[in-house]
Amino acid sequence: MSKDGADKKLKWIYGRAFASSLGNGMISPFIYVYAARIGASSGEIGWMHSFNNLFTNSLQVPFGRLTDSIGRRIPIIVITSILASLLWIPIALVTQPKVFIFLVALQFLLASISVPAWNALISESSQASTRSIVVSNINIASLTGGLIATFFSGWLIDYAGGEIIVSAALASILGSTGALILLKVKEKKIKQRRISLGPLFSISDIPNLINENTDFRFFLKLVALQSFFMSFAWPLFTITTAIVLNLGMGEVGVLSVIQTVSTILSQALMGRLSLRIGKKPLIVFHYVSLTAVPLVYCFASGFIHIAVLNLFLGFVAASGNATILPYILDTIPEDRVGEATSIYNMIVGIAYFTGSALGGNLTELLNQSFGRTVSLRIGYFASALGRFIMGVSFLKIRETSQSTKRK
Repeated sequence: MSKDGADKKLKWIYGRAFASSLGNGMISPFIYVYAARIGASSGEIGWMHSFNNLFTNSLQVPFGRLTDSIGRRIPIIVITSILASLLWIPIALVTQPKVFIFLVALQFLLASISVPAWNALISESSQASTRSIVVSNINIASLTGGLIATFFSGWLIDYAGGEIIVSAALASILGSTGALILLKVKEKKIKQRRISLGPLFSISDIPNLINENTDFRFFLKLVALQSFFMSFAWPLFTITTAIVLNLGMGEVGVLSVIQTVSTILSQALMGRLSLRIGKKPLIVFHYVSLTAVPLVYCFASGFIHIAVLNLFLGFVAASGNATILPYILDTIPEDRVGEATSIYNMIVGIAYFTGSALGGNLTELLNQSFGRTVSLRIGYFASALGRFIMGVSFLKIRETSQSTKRK
């Protein structure tokens, strides 16, 4: 493909990232707080985080293999993205926590089916030497879309008396538009492989696939453990935000905007910095810095404390955006990107499921004996300690060369 053709292809990909995030940002940042508002307990919110992450990632392996087998990315992305976008409307009409949690999990599942195809499309549309820049640009487009949507949607929900139906309708329209944009992209022709349902859903060969690459295996092991401790505190954040601090949807939106603006402003810098000093230092910085999040939430007494934290988290998120996916893509074969990234997401999803379920339900159990304040602090300290230990452990990963040739 010529340089002009490649640049045009990337522009459509950036456009899809922007429009999709514009739709997603209308409602996604508010679903957990909304669940708490309609009566979900900390345990139910924990299960909500758990099932969202499990359903988001558990079926990525067969669909990653399907993507690699048929050699087509665009149809999978378009169809599943439209279905996921349309599901926001029935979600907004539900008021029972358990039904709400189920429908949100189903929406996450549908949206996740396109992830392996999306990663494969990014991989085939970029070179290893500039992949960090391309991924950073995609993240900037996504963050900009999410920023615009979240800024208006939070206040829109408050203006509507806490109802999310208008935001859900806008999310459906914008998300579907973002999917249709990709019909303008011309895919790279990849030889199709024979499709069989047995191998698509097989899990017995996953250990062998992971063990084929020592760098990928070690990185996956560290991320899985770190993800457990990270997700342990997620249900607690929702309780602190919605119940302890009693923040409105507009304030929740502002917090998201602060982090997004900070990320956008630092994303290009982090992309260039990763080319200059390598991915490893920024990966270590990213994971170690996440230790601060549960500690700040533990002692926060108002909106301003979370706002300052989110300003810092923008830099942290940018460092991860510029390095984690490029690092993974550098360590796996090009013809196995869909399958390998889906295995990565599946393992991480299981870690998220376990951490969120344990964090939410353990906090609810401790709350019965020690009260909300003490139970939250125990959960936050456990998460912070685990995050720090695992963050430091990333010093052991091997730096990948910018010119790494994947075989």
